[in-house]
Formats: sequence, structure tokens, C-alpha cells
Amino acid sequence: MSPLKSVKSHRKERLHTEVALDVFKARNPALVIAVKNFLKVLPTPQAIEEVLKEATYELAEVDPEACRWLVQNSLLLMPELDLKAEACALAVQKLKASGFEEGQDFHQESRRELQLSEAAKSQLQVDNSMLESLMLEELLQLG
Repeated sequence: MSPLKSVKSHRKERLHTEVALDVFKARNPALVIAVKNFLKVLPTPQAIEEVLKEATYELAEVDPEACRWLVQNSLLLMPELDLKAEACALAVQKLKASGFEEGQDFHQESRRELQLSEAAKSQLQVDNSMLESLMLEELLQLG
């Protein structure tokens, strides 16, 4: 791919992310569904997921309350983006990096279900970005 095509492609993706971000700020379920339909112009389901994920991360930084609403209503993002599975993957990654052991300190029952010891729950409440805190609190009921 030529560098010019890459720049144009990146600009288009950025525009899609900005549209999704504006929609998420509105906290309107119908608009979230509409933006997901709009994003079907992207070439792959992974591209749609990436735009939704990037917009969600940005939303956490610019409008935490709208992000909390989105996380609480995360089923609206399904199946393109599964925030509960993302929260579980994030939790497992953080726990393993902190030396916790699967089977002893936590158990992942499925992509979306995680059993945690009290020590593991405590560890997951430390050193998080805004979105990580929201995802872990709301989706894994840590708060």
C-alpha cells in the first residue's frame, strides 16, 4: 500500500472514530445502533470493533459519565464489541502481570465470566486508566 493510501485510510478511520465518539456522548441507544449500522461500510468486523474500541477509550478520557453510561449499556455494542469479554481479558492480563495464578487466585469460566479471590479483586482496583476502572467496576462488579 502506498503511503498516501495509508494516510487516507487512517483519516477515514479517524472520522469513523470521531462519529462514534460523538454518538456515544449523546447517550442515546438508537444512535448507538445507527452508528454501528453506519460502520458496516468498513471492510471487516475487526475494523468495526477497532473503531468502537478506540471511541470508547477516548470517551473515557473526555466524558467519563457518558462512558459509564456506555459501559452500563454495553449490550448495545454487541456483537461488534464485547466489553465484558474485554474486561475479563484485561483483568486476567493484569492479574498475571502481578503474579497472580489462574486456578488459585482467579478462574476464568468463559470469555465473559471470571471468579476472583478477594486479593485479586483488590489488585484489580489499582493503577487503572479511566476506562479500565469503569469496565472493571461495572462489568466485573469490583466497586
